[in-house]
Amino acid sequence: MTDPDMTMTPARFVSDEEGRDFIFENEWDTCIPVSFETDAQGGLVVTCFPELTDLLVPHFARFRRDPFSQEALAALWALLCPYMRQWGYADDRFRDRWGYILRLSPGMSVLPSDGSSRRLTQADETGNQTTFDLDTSLEEGLLAYGTERSGCIVSVAITHAPVPDEPGVAEVGVETIPSARRRGFAAANLAALSADLLSRGHTVEYRCQRYNRASKKTAEKVGFVPAGRYYFYVGRRVNHI
Repeated sequence: MTDPDMTMTPARFVSDEEGRDFIFENEWDTCIPVSFETDAQGGLVVTCFPELTDLLVPHFARFRRDPFSQEALAALWALLCPYMRQWGYADDRFRDRWGYILRLSPGMSVLPSDGSSRRLTQADETGNQTTFDLDTSLEEGLLAYGTERSGCIVSVAITHAPVPDEPGVAEVGVETIPSARRRGFAAANLAALSADLLSRGHTVEYRCQRYNRASKKTAEKVGFVPAGRYYFYVGRRVNHI
């Protein structure tokens, strides 16, 4: 059986000159010279430092059937290794950051509300126990729903960027404090936020790393369906490893 995520089309390359300059000029501790993901049409989009484009074009042509395979990823590191060392970076056990892209589109069914979630305001930062800065985030135009227990916000679903007036793709994320997990709060908040975004005509996108099965199950419970995969190759500055 063919993996639906496998791509047979040529990769589309995006030059990340701005990201490269930021990392090198600030001597950033981490370096992401290449990332790639499948798009809504099943094609592959590769974002990389401009000097790596000619090196990576034949690599992704060779592995276009499945660029996420272990063989493909091992070959990718073999290509990148000399450049990473030259720039003062090396890989470590956290170099592979990849996972699943799931989406909800207008017209799709969403988990019904159970009443445990409400839209959050900047004032909720006072009792917020998650790592999200609700005051700053909501002031910047992000949209968030959360669960309150005993005067404290214990679970939040939030957009990763301000919500535009025109329909588009809105990426969202969730966080629940450890003591409040496995009670359905994450799913309830994700469902409430997604329903709000869908009502505005947006497509909702959710990403989770491949080993985080609980996160993927939460999204699927809400109604999200697989839309692709993503991958980030992370190098760390040698004197910080």
